[in-house]
Amino acid sequence: MAEIDKAKQKVIAEVVRRWIPSEVIPNYLRNLLNLPVERELSAKQKYLLEELDRADKE
Repeated sequence: MAEIDKAKQKVIAEVVRRWIPSEVIPNYLRNLLNLPVERELSAKQKYLLEELDRADKE
């Protein structure tokens, strides 16, 4: 495999960092790898969403 120089590594890292928060990449990887989608929220996620709802109503 060819070596990637430091400048190219930096550019790749920056692009990946920008992609990570995007829903496009997780969806693409999920479809590409045929990963199962979690339909249920964890207890912690439910709690955090409820806290956000409460804070929004105040």
